[in-house]
Amino acid sequence: MNLTEFAELGAQSVKPLTVDATDVEGPDRTLIYGYTVDRWSWHVYLKQGEIHLFVYESRTSGAPGPVYCYEARTSWVASNLVPSKRVYPESVDAQFAHLLLARGVTLPYTTFNEERYGNVAGLDFHAPTR
Repeated sequence: MNLTEFAELGAQSVKPLTVDATDVEGPDRTLIYGYTVDRWSWHVYLKQGEIHLFVYESRTSGAPGPVYCYEARTSWVASNLVPSKRVYPESVDAQFAHLLLARGVTLPYTTFNEERYGNVAGLDFHAPTR
């Protein structure tokens, strides 16, 4: 490419790919559950027509501790729904994982755990909600 083409390329902006609640079919449920590098629990879930992001301190009692972040929207930039460390594959909705992948977003999975899968299989929500 020549200098003009190079300048035009640099002037273009990339529009982040979004995911909408209407893109997610089915009942209210956990879409992603994982954690951040700071060990905050990261729960993305579908509820009442919105995608919720709930980031909080985990407690051994199972109840959430202090809340770091909570937001519910009908539309999100897809990459903003991924935690900075890992997600539990047993607590990732397969349809949602495919939807993110189609938008170029990969999830940082930890190792699959059969025991954990047995504990959450059949549950709508795999972690606390707000």
